[in-house]
Amino acid sequence: MRPRLFREDQQLLALAALRVDDSICEFAREFDCRKVDTWIIRAVYEQLQMRLRHLHPAFPVRADDRLKEDLFLDDDDLEMDLVHEIEERTGRSLKDFSANPCRGKVVTVSDLVLFFQAQPKAESAT
Repeated sequence: MRPRLFREDQQLLALAALRVDDSICEFAREFDCRKVDTWIIRAVYEQLQMRLRHLHPAFPVRADDRLKEDLFLDDDDLEMDLVHEIEERTGRSLKDFSANPCRGKVVTVSDLVLFFQAQPKAESAT
């Protein structure tokens, strides 16, 4: 017997089916790699894939995906887990995030990348 999928899960699977040829390459092309650290781009992409792997082994994330409305991530997913995982992978510090010009404006995956780009490197990562 197959487990029943929630409506959000069905929508995510349908979204993934429309993006069968998408990869991290298409995702990375959405950013100016002269201005955005490619390690941040990769970390955000891969951590979002990890968060969605229960539905798809390599979910095709796009820069314009809205974190809550399209990917159905809630505040706990974002604030308690995801940002700390990305912080650890990128070597960017979440200290003084209140000074980040992107604070309170993170809606899309692209916004999340730019938020981390605006964060200083952790002291141990310099």
